[in-house]
Amino acid sequence: MTVPTITLHETRPDVEPGLGALRGYVGDVLGRMEGRPATDDEIDAFVAASPHGGLVPPDGVFVLARAAEGTVLGCAGLRFAGPDVPADAAEIKRMWTAPEARGLGVGKTLLDDLLRRAREAGRARVLLDTRADLVEARTLYERAGFVEVDAYNANPYAQVWYALDLG
Repeated sequence: MTVPTITLHETRPDVEPGLGALRGYVGDVLGRMEGRPATDDEIDAFVAASPHGGLVPPDGVFVLARAAEGTVLGCAGLRFAGPDVPADAAEIKRMWTAPEARGLGVGKTLLDDLLRRAREAGRARVLLDTRADLVEARTLYERAGFVEVDAYNANPYAQVWYALDLG
């Protein structure tokens, strides 16, 4: 794929096209965890357990990255409220780049947008959790200045926790 023009659009993760991106994220993460492609039933169960994950206003936002012709290239969410989100912080959730768009700057574009939104909301820092095997994501976060911190939540799927001070 040639480097596309990336546009960002706010949407909901529980209706299309956001739901399709969320399903892509879930399928990718579950597939890596299980070492095999995730089944539709596994993806459906994950999505049903947290249909919007607090990524809808006023508690958060869900952003799609799209190519000019409308193809979804990735997604990411930012929570401003919820369990484990301190009042001075925002939390990144559901960050994903479609496999065919990896290496094209989609993740950085989404991350830069989320950091801008956190600053505009007056947050002092941004938190996130991830899995150790999501090497591409961890590299992106570390290049952006995130540092590993102690676990700030009890997410059973997380293995690494990060924070970035926005000050």
